[in-house]
Amino acid sequence: MRGRLWLVLGAALGVALAAGRVPYLAGSARSLADTAERLVASGADRLVRDAASVGAPRRVVLGLAGVVAAVLPGLTALLLVLAARGTLRLRAVIGVLIVALGAAAYLYQPHGPATGVLFLALAVAGLAVTLSGPLVAAPLAALAGLIGGEFLPALLSTGRTVTQRSVTDLHQAIFDHAGTPLALQVAVLVIAAIPFALALRLVIYR
Repeated sequence: MRGRLWLVLGAALGVALAAGRVPYLAGSARSLADTAERLVASGADRLVRDAASVGAPRRVVLGLAGVVAAVLPGLTALLLVLAARGTLRLRAVIGVLIVALGAAAYLYQPHGPATGVLFLALAVAGLAVTLSGPLVAAPLAALAGLIGGEFLPALLSTGRTVTQRSVTDLHQAIFDHAGTPLALQVAVLVIAAIPFALALRLVIYR
């Protein structure tokens, strides 16, 4: 339960950063999210160029690039949450191994020094188990929440041209002309929300 609490707190902090509810950090958080979105757009451009260079139809390439741009932020958030959960699972294994290493000192050291090694191992294992939540798992979950809090609302905002790239590419692929109709925005939002929903489920449930 305690490990999951760090995931929930981290994700909530990330969403709060995206919403501008955390003083002094909101601007930096938005800049970080914008940078990530621009990287996604650059990747989509590269995909279009590479596919076009081998003769793939332009509209097919644009459709593929639009879908990739829509789901990639969510997949990134999902991987961050999986990494955070893996950290919480791994910390118990690390703690046991460190304690076992300290106990093994009795096989090679006199009783007095071996006891000191064991106490040191217990202290290090305790720190590893205690601090892995707030220092590793929570920041990873916070970054996932930040990506979701920035990316999903921006899909319905025509002012965010970077995020709207997936919508415009899909519209161009389907209708062969530019546009960002609300119905397509909502459809892309649903597609983009699927990996975020899976990430949220992993945060809340075991």
